[in-house]
Amino acid sequence: MPTIQQELSTTNGLGTVSPAQHYSTIVKFIKAVGREASNTTPTSVEIFSNGSQWYCQVRRGNKTTKPMGPYAKLQAERIQDARRMLIAKRGTANLVFE
Repeated sequence: MPTIQQELSTTNGLGTVSPAQHYSTIVKFIKAVGREASNTTPTSVEIFSNGSQWYCQVRRGNKTTKPMGPYAKLQAERIQDARRMLIAKRGTANLVFE
């Protein structure tokens, strides 16, 4: 017979649940194509102004993402640096190009 300490230290018979790691074949294929495309085409993160408002966008070949902003110039420069680091780490597979 278990003691009260043993009962309190258990999770009442419930196991821990981990997130599902199942992907469909299509998702795996899209991720693989995205990684290939991001490695072969040069990518740049640009900032530009429209009057006094600054925007940040990613350019890969002839395609660009939707501009993020408006920001102050210093904010746009910080976002440009952050996006460069994320692209260097993860690639451009998760970005949506127009």
